[in-house]
Amino acid sequence: MSKILSRLAFSLLIILSITACSTSQPNKNNDETDGTARVLHTDETPPEVSTTSVRIGDFSRELVSNGKLEVQNKAEVAFEVQELILEVNVREGIFVKKGQIMGKLQSFTHQNALKKARGTYDQALIDLEDQLLGFGYNLKDTSSVPASVMKMARLRSGYNNASIALEEAQYNLQQTVIKTPIDGVVSNLKAKPHNPSSAFEYFCDILDNSVMLISFHVLETELNFVSNGQAIKVFPFAVPDKAFKGTVVSINPEVDEEGMVRVTARVPNAGKKLISGMNAKVLLQNRVPNCLIVPREAVLYRQNRKVVFVYEDGKAMWHYVETGHENSTHITITEGLEEGDEVIVENNLNLAHESLVVRSF
Repeated sequence: MSKILSRLAFSLLIILSITACSTSQPNKNNDETDGTARVLHTDETPPEVSTTSVRIGDFSRELVSNGKLEVQNKAEVAFEVQELILEVNVREGIFVKKGQIMGKLQSFTHQNALKKARGTYDQALIDLEDQLLGFGYNLKDTSSVPASVMKMARLRSGYNNASIALEEAQYNLQQTVIKTPIDGVVSNLKAKPHNPSSAFEYFCDILDNSVMLISFHVLETELNFVSNGQAIKVFPFAVPDKAFKGTVVSINPEVDEEGMVRVTARVPNAGKKLISGMNAKVLLQNRVPNCLIVPREAVLYRQNRKVVFVYEDGKAMWHYVETGHENSTHITITEGLEEGDEVIVENNLNLAHESLVVRSF
């Protein structure tokens, strides 16, 4: 038993010696870790931010809607007479001048009708002269014939009917030559050669696309935002980066069942880029004077409130703000900022109150 106790005592002595030695040595790992952490914290670089000054000025209040473009002037070229189509001299998309020949119909029937009408007219003219001579007047001096006598002579001679028939025959013959009634572009061409004109609803449409109209709708609550003569901008969906200027020309004086009011604007189409039927975004702008204005990028949402960071002596200072009008690029501030404040507009998403920042120039 004494041997066992001696061995236990010896083992305990060795353990105490080892523990004492290890306790007396410094913790190099802890010192190095602490030192590294301090260096990282000391060398952290503040983010670089861009700023702009809060300014007072006129704010462009915007109203956005969608509409469809159509030509201001459109002519449907109809078939006034029904005959075989001999020629079609145009195609869709080409420009034609007023009076230009676009096609021809067979004219034989109408030429003969005109000859007959002229013969009937000539006979009626002879009969008219006989009637006037019977009343003691001469056809060469109709100014001396009383109106009542001339009326009776025309009726008895059949002159009135013959004159009408001649005009009609001349008109019908002219309609066998299809001419464009206005300057414009050929659209919806229906006619085809060697077919009867009765097989087609009409010959074609002529679109005067030098000026376009666009109709769009605004809410009745926004009606005070719109006025005749107001300037607008039109952005076709097919050419979203191109803006066309226009002017409001009419406001429909009626609110529809959905609470909307139709507005129509005229849009010059000098480059002929706009096409009838195009869908487009419409932007209306009104000037609101004396507003405190900041870029949209400056306003953030934190804790369900609107916040702007203001640059002050190398720090980003958190300011709660109240806003007013907004457009696609700027916002008006009604409370929380003053003119001349340097608001941060770039690299502001991850900032906190009093964050150290470096302003870029």
